[in-house]
Amino acid sequence: MERFIYEPREDSFLMADQVKKFATGKVLDIGCGSGFLTDAAASLKRVKKVIAVDINPHALRYVKNKDKKKLTFRNKIVVQKSDLFSNVKDKFDTIIFNPPYLPEDKREPEDWCKKAVCGGKNGWEIVERFLDQLPEHLDKNGKVLLLFSSLTDKKKVEELIDDRLFEYKRIGTKKLDFERLYVYLLKKTKLLQELEKKKLKNIKKLAKGWRGIVYEAKLGKKKVAVKVQKQAGGQNRIRHEVNMLKILNKKKIGPRLLFSDTNYFAMEFVHGQRIWDYVKTHEKTQIKKVLKEILRQCHVMDKMKINKEEMHHPIKHIIINDGIKMIDFERCRKTLNPKNVTQFCQFMTSTNFLVVLRNKGFAPNADKIRRLAKLYKSSMIDRNLEKIYKEIK
Repeated sequence: MERFIYEPREDSFLMADQVKKFATGKVLDIGCGSGFLTDAAASLKRVKKVIAVDINPHALRYVKNKDKKKLTFRNKIVVQKSDLFSNVKDKFDTIIFNPPYLPEDKREPEDWCKKAVCGGKNGWEIVERFLDQLPEHLDKNGKVLLLFSSLTDKKKVEELIDDRLFEYKRIGTKKLDFERLYVYLLKKTKLLQELEKKKLKNIKKLAKGWRGIVYEAKLGKKKVAVKVQKQAGGQNRIRHEVNMLKILNKKKIGPRLLFSDTNYFAMEFVHGQRIWDYVKTHEKTQIKKVLKEILRQCHVMDKMKINKEEMHHPIKHIIINDGIKMIDFERCRKTLNPKNVTQFCQFMTSTNFLVVLRNKGFAPNADKIRRLAKLYKSSMIDRNLEKIYKEIK
């Protein structure tokens, strides 16, 4: 016989207090279990309807069979099977989630009781899945009530929430013998609301730098990247990088700019290998074509009097797949003395990179490349660039 928890636990009582304070409108109770929180929400006059979902057939049967005559508010409740949002279509004013949040204990038998308390290997994996699917089911001004435990890793949960552009605050807590329970109130940030207006979905943090944060997202079937500045004065940097991309895109340099606003912009998602990894994993003929194409793009920028600034150490700034894309143009600037080709020659003749090239069968004359780079600097003409090409052998 399968074990199933019919009686509410301490976490359910803690969560019910917050449900009574915050639940409004159309409510979704995910992982409804015994229906304790479903009833707490449905009993409120300001709640119009409650959808209660669970993957556990015992839970669904138990909630459906509760006495509707004694609890007239249960007419508001619709019970249906769903793994998180898998069978949910609508948007909601309030979403309640008291998830399985304990780290996996392999000694526990594999049954519905374990599924009700185990949130994955580390305890937070189900919360992560929930957050990934949450935005398209939450109304613009909707609220989320999320409960988890100190055993789940509070810092990690907060990181997962923040990475998906939700704001949060702690609204309830309870100390138990071996853990502390937390209830958080989540809402969509203004940025998330703005990006959703642009039809972006599945938004989550990809990378974080000193000045900005890059998010990945879906626009239709295409993957895109969104760059957001996080420091004061970021709007000016965003505007500057957008302007640089508009200019460079005309020469097919950099990721294609899609749209922009005062504090962010969206561009095509560039995927592939960084230059260092590419050179280590490809053959000489392929590497030679890539190095020449990078030099060509550097030469184009030189002729445009635009300096990218990082070409002497472009490890993170060149992505190679079917084509070669340079990324990250926030430091890019107009100048009468551009150094893109000469800086990339500096990189190619660095000790570590020379070792990699020689392991691939190249026999570069570093001193000659440096002399040719100086010649190129004095006269940035095609013929001087060709001389550098010939030394990549």
